[in-house]
Amino acid sequence: MRKAALFFILILATVLRLYHLAEFPAGLNADEAALGYNAYSLLLTGKDEHGHHWPVNLESFGDFKPAGYAYLLIPFIKIFGLTEFAVRLPSAIFGIIGVLFIYLLSREIYKGEVLGFLAALFLAISPWHLHFSRGAWEVNVSTTLILIGIWAFTKWLKTQKFLFLGTCILGFVSSMYFYQSARVIAPLLGLGLAILYSKELFKHPKQIVINFLLLLLLLLPIARATITTDSASRLSGVGLLADEGPLTRVKEFRGHHTSVPFVSELLHNRPVIYSIQFLKNYFDHFGGNFLFVNGDIIERNRVPETGLLYLTDFIFLALGVIFLFKIHSQSAGSARISNFKLVWLWLFIAPIASALTFQTPHALRAQNIVVPTTIIISAGVHFLISKSKILLLLLFTIYSWQFARYLHQYYIHYPQTYPSAWEYGFKELVAYTKSVQNRYEKILVTDKYDQPYILFLFYSKYPPQQFQGHHVLSLRDKFNFSTVRDYGKYHFESTPWEKVRDIHSSLIVAAPEDIPEAGVNIVKTINFPNGKPAFKIVSN
Repeated sequence: MRKAALFFILILATVLRLYHLAEFPAGLNADEAALGYNAYSLLLTGKDEHGHHWPVNLESFGDFKPAGYAYLLIPFIKIFGLTEFAVRLPSAIFGIIGVLFIYLLSREIYKGEVLGFLAALFLAISPWHLHFSRGAWEVNVSTTLILIGIWAFTKWLKTQKFLFLGTCILGFVSSMYFYQSARVIAPLLGLGLAILYSKELFKHPKQIVINFLLLLLLLLPIARATITTDSASRLSGVGLLADEGPLTRVKEFRGHHTSVPFVSELLHNRPVIYSIQFLKNYFDHFGGNFLFVNGDIIERNRVPETGLLYLTDFIFLALGVIFLFKIHSQSAGSARISNFKLVWLWLFIAPIASALTFQTPHALRAQNIVVPTTIIISAGVHFLISKSKILLLLLFTIYSWQFARYLHQYYIHYPQTYPSAWEYGFKELVAYTKSVQNRYEKILVTDKYDQPYILFLFYSKYPPQQFQGHHVLSLRDKFNFSTVRDYGKYHFESTPWEKVRDIHSSLIVAAPEDIPEAGVNIVKTINFPNGKPAFKIVSN
């Protein structure tokens, strides 16, 4: 019966993550295309799109980010080709693995199977976890690897076997090869575990020494890549210190003082104001609107009118906290629950990396919050149904309705409400321009939608050998990003009609607002799923 229940939950998680994976989300965003094309380039040439041999940090749009997902993609692209399905499949698989390991972790923490089954079920249907399992999100792989590391540590606490401590180290460090935020979260979690369980660890000095050497060995490529590449460029673009708003407030507050400048400088300065901003950013991630009502403000990271957790989860989150504190205070509590402080540690650390940026709250960078919150919510549900089995039917009805509504919002309204968030229309656009490109000397493409060049490379399967070394990155913008303006006969830039109308023997792909309603030869219009035009294509 237990195996059957777990099997059902894993089948549910699999269906939810693989159903129409290539079509939903509708479109393919530039980051997904970059991961796919770079994996394709590595597969064919051993170099990324910019000609770097087997990099640890992948250069993408002038930004350097962990290359782990691109390497993970190589066998999938080899088997399935350079397609949306191949690019998204690894994330979906790791999402399914995450459901399995939250069950295993919860079972280690709480004696008995019920909490494990509940945690697995709630993660399987979690809007937050499901959303980031269905796109090529490196963060989803990273979160699962951290989860595996935490589970392995609980197994080590029980058995003291070297294998489990080594698996913990491997899980934590591997996560750092997939996503930038993990390079903050994983070390902090490792440090926290070392402090919390120092007595247990120091009983095994040989294991500590060997695993510390393993840790240094695994971190060497990251350390070398950090020194030899501009991998800090992302932080300088989106990091907390890149936001000059707090400094403006410092100047304003100092201006309010008419005397005693020493006091003004002591109270209003850079360390104080950025510390306050960090704390605000941190606690933003526990806001009710963010978690339960509307989610992230970034369209790519949200489903319309839906929180990252279900609306009623706030009740069970509160119940879970009460239940866990209550059980710890009981004399028999230690016999029923063990090492739950791991979950509190994770919950405390989870938002820190995101809080170090100025775009908060951020569902993507803080995605690992979903694991500890799911376990606590499951503990709250477990506490409630242990008091009254009659409530099971009510809970089933409430969550079935919320889950059905989420799926409705995701598959029906999401692609129509935020169509440009996923660069919808580029697949059709690239197929069309490729079919007529021999008729024109130049093809001008609007850059309104993120990074169009990488989507053209992806969908046209442009030979990496012809792209490497034959393109130039533009100067960085205010967010420290660069782009490619030209390759072959393609040019990517804004295309208002007054700017491009005198460029003859050209095909012009423009945003609809850039083309007049009359007097131009529109040969094709590509629409979003909601029927509104995405591109107007003019033969000039």
